[in-house]
Amino acid sequence: MKRFRQPKCPYCGDRLNFAQAWVLKRRGEYICPKCGGLSNVRLDPLVYRLGLFAVAVGAVFFLAGLIFGSSLAPITLTGIFLPFLVFFPVSVFLVHLKKPAPPRPRPDTATHVYDTNMRGKGESG
Repeated sequence: MKRFRQPKCPYCGDRLNFAQAWVLKRRGEYICPKCGGLSNVRLDPLVYRLGLFAVAVGAVFFLAGLIFGSSLAPITLTGIFLPFLVFFPVSVFLVHLKKPAPPRPRPDTATHVYDTNMRGKGESG
C-alpha cells in the first residue's frame, strides 16, 4: 500500500527514521539535515479515522468492564490498551512530507481600492 510508507524528503529522497517521524507528527515544517530542503508535514486523513477507531474500541471494552464487573479485568485492560498500542506505531507510517506550494502573486488592486476609499472620506467639499 502506498499510504503506509516511511516518510522521506521530497528533495533528496532521504528517509526519516521512526523517531524522527514520531516527533515530526506534531510539527508543521521539516528542514532536511542532508540537503536543507524545506517541506510541509502532512498527516494522511486515515490517521484520524484510525485514532477514532482506537478510541471507540477502547470505550467499548471500558463499558463492558463497567457492566460485567471485575471478573473480566485482564481482558478489559487488554482491550482498552491494545488498540492504542497498535495505533501509535502505525501512525508513524502515515506522515508525509510535501514540497510547499509557491507563493501566489498578490494583486495590486487591494491597495488601490483602500487608497481611493480613504481619499473620499478625508475630503469635505
